Amino acid sequence: MGNNISYQQTPVELSLGDKGNIRGLQFDDKSRRFAGVPYALPPTGEHRWRKPRPLPTSYSYSDGSGGAYDATKFKAVCPQKAFHVGKPDGQCATHSEDCLFVNIWTPVRKDGEEEKKKKWPVKLWIHGGWFQMGDPSQEPGMDATELITTGGLNAIVVAIGYRLNVFGFLAGEDLLCESDGEAGGNFGLWDQRVAAEWVRDTISYFGGDPESITLAGRSAGAYSAEAQMLYDFRKPGNTPSLYRRIFMDSNAIPAQPKSLADVRGQFDELCEYFQIQTSLPGPEKLSALREVNSDDLVKAIPHLKNHTFRPVTDDIFVHSGMIEYLQSKEFADEFKIRGYKILIGEVRNEETLYSSYNAPTEPTVDALKLQVSNYYAPQVTDRVIQKYKLPASDKLEDWQRTFGETL
Repeated sequence: MGNNISYQQTPVELSLGDKGNIRGLQFDDKSRRFAGVPYALPPTGEHRWRKPRPLPTSYSYSDGSGGAYDATKFKAVCPQKAFHVGKPDGQCATHSEDCLFVNIWTPVRKDGEEEKKKKWPVKLWIHGGWFQMGDPSQEPGMDATELITTGGLNAIVVAIGYRLNVFGFLAGEDLLCESDGEAGGNFGLWDQRVAAEWVRDTISYFGGDPESITLAGRSAGAYSAEAQMLYDFRKPGNTPSLYRRIFMDSNAIPAQPKSLADVRGQFDELCEYFQIQTSLPGPEKLSALREVNSDDLVKAIPHLKNHTFRPVTDDIFVHSGMIEYLQSKEFADEFKIRGYKILIGEVRNEETLYSSYNAPTEPTVDALKLQVSNYYAPQVTDRVIQKYKLPASDKLEDWQRTFGETL
């Protein structure tokens, strides 16, 4: 994907029925883009670290004065410290906790196609970035305009913005108790789920086929795609799948994610950084953390030993026994019954990127173990390190290279 060609841009309005109207951009007569379309209410204030709230049935897309909702510009993305991030258009801030939007690219129907009303298949894209950074295809190299215009993709692309790092993946038993067992973490995964449900219910207004959705992602997005598939298979109730095809481009889930008990140290470390007593009752700790502004939370992350916030095993979204389930006949039968198809790819030399991000800062086993433990549960960390030959030198780059290979 990527958008590097100049196009004549023309505003175009689309009716969403009783949901209102939105205004996007048409590029020549080849593709359209609707940017920054909300799929849930803002997860701000007291709703930080809670499950996303789907838009109410009474929600209407508008500009507040009866006109169409402005979807011509990208919106801010989840606060983060990134190598680079696709900036929003206009004057709004680059980052905001109000980040639950989708960006939508569609083809333009050719003459004579309007009468046929053939629905386009849909690619639902989850961006990567270690679950710590990234944006919903807003950077030029991932913009889907050319995929449709130059590449000739006759399908809709929907990129999901979701909560990241501490905002999306702070986890702990205090959060589980506060929510009466609804969520102990994994808020970014819940965001993705609500976005997929929004696409199922709304994409037909854009010409998309809700019965033909491919869930796709790269790196953390591939990890997410697998997690979403497994949630679909194991959630209570006999409900149909939101998708039938999965594309995982690098980074399947390699091991059972940490438990809520495993991440207690990370939760406590965050509290201690902001001088919040860990002995306080859970609701008081969470209330104090919600008073910390988003900029300070982002600035705190690199100062933590447990700096990487990721999906956890909560037995609600991510179930225990995941690896055993994947190897079971039960999984194979469910996969077949639901008519799933899966495509798995790899990214060449990805270990070089991992070796440069939160890599060991000293050429020692302890430094290596600390960084690996940010990704894996304690018992998995020990097994992983035992599987790799450790450097015999004291050159830091050799230990960082080993770190990249282990991940």
